[in-house]
Amino acid sequence: MVRVVTTLTAAIALATPVAAQPEPNALLAQRYELGQRVKRFEREWEKRDGTAARARALGHLSKLTQQFFAIQFGEAGRSLDLATFALTTDDEPSNAQLWAWSLYAVPESRVLDGTAKELTVTIAPLYALKGERPKNLEVQLWFTDKQLVTARPDKFPYTVKVPLPALGEFEGLDRKLYFMVESGKELRRSAVGVSQVASAPPRLAALKKAAGAWKSLGTIEQATVRDRAEQLTSVASGAMPETDLPIADLLKNAETMLNGEPFFTPAKAGEFWLSVPLGEKKAAPCRVFVPRGLTPHKPVPVVFALHGAGGSENLFFEGYGAGRVVTECRDRGWVLVAPRSGTAFAGAPPVAKILDQLATRYPLDTKRVFVVGHSMGASQTVELVQKHPGRFAAVAALGGGGTVKDAKPFAEQPTFVGVGNNDFALPAARGLRKALTDGGAKHVTYKEYAGVEHMVIVRAALPDVFALFDERAK
Repeated sequence: MVRVVTTLTAAIALATPVAAQPEPNALLAQRYELGQRVKRFEREWEKRDGTAARARALGHLSKLTQQFFAIQFGEAGRSLDLATFALTTDDEPSNAQLWAWSLYAVPESRVLDGTAKELTVTIAPLYALKGERPKNLEVQLWFTDKQLVTARPDKFPYTVKVPLPALGEFEGLDRKLYFMVESGKELRRSAVGVSQVASAPPRLAALKKAAGAWKSLGTIEQATVRDRAEQLTSVASGAMPETDLPIADLLKNAETMLNGEPFFTPAKAGEFWLSVPLGEKKAAPCRVFVPRGLTPHKPVPVVFALHGAGGSENLFFEGYGAGRVVTECRDRGWVLVAPRSGTAFAGAPPVAKILDQLATRYPLDTKRVFVVGHSMGASQTVELVQKHPGRFAAVAALGGGGTVKDAKPFAEQPTFVGVGNNDFALPAARGLRKALTDGGAKHVTYKEYAGVEHMVIVRAALPDVFALFDERAK
């Protein structure tokens, strides 16, 4: 299955037994909404640097990781909403506020035909509330403010049809469905990505046919077309992506890649989803940041970011401090690569092969390669150092440990181990430090962060991580 399903599969594989769960696509919709609430929390966190505010927020997150892996997405959403509110005040939220926060909108599809004139949207609470529904509760939905739909739901789930603007002469448009809840004095605004695509089925079929004719994947473009055709077909068939995807743009770009010319080049800066060929028909899906001003005569450092279990290549770009690692790389002019890792601790992604392939396309300094991993990604980082001794300028393992079968590769390897003192992975991180130092590692930096738990450790530690990377990049 493609990315829209693999992250949920990972979470289910690691879950503890719970009560009966909703249907898979309903769970994927909740998973998407949970991701939106993580982003909202992290944006608010970035605004508040006060110790008291952050301490209040962290108090609501103690069960968040457990809730996620138990597939209790509703309860995880409640924890995040309370934590976000706690960043702004020490007051208790009102019933009206809780109702406004709880509601979310689920489009019947994230990809619509070019002739579609309306979209059916279901509104429901992400988590249960004990208080009565406010009598003045009102919702509004719109694509453009000229076609706004207003409703006062008397029960949930509540279904409404939202007018869709005409596509006109465009082949496709990536739109936003805006959703606002008004409950008393509380306003809650959000937006969901929805794409309108002309002739999507035949266009996707043509992509799959072209990819199926290749005996092997010889270029980044071919690997990307093959993987993207599968991914977009899945979403167009009704699967719920974990994040907003510009489907119309991704499809058009994939069609362009069929011309055989390089699409991904050093001159094209920005963020990209691409797949790196690994031989025959194997490929590694990645999300990549390419800075401006790359030139062949000046190779730049590259950072590999390895996400935790249940995550994906999107996590370091959109989470972990509202994508803070992207900002750190942009400020330095470094390339960032976030590979999709295997699920359920299935082993580290093929970082060395990905690096070798990308180095043929981008001016990467292969002597200044850095790795940062969180949770499962931390253990994968430890694995990679042992698998490729001397390949990395510095590495960081955050919120996790790892098995040290051979400590020799760490003897001269600059290594940062960071963990919060409220993180369930604290014993694993301490065990990693002991295994490294007992094994003769000479350059291990270990730090515990007061009051920090599993979710926030990456954001808390990134300044220290990049201080080490900066030192080793000189």
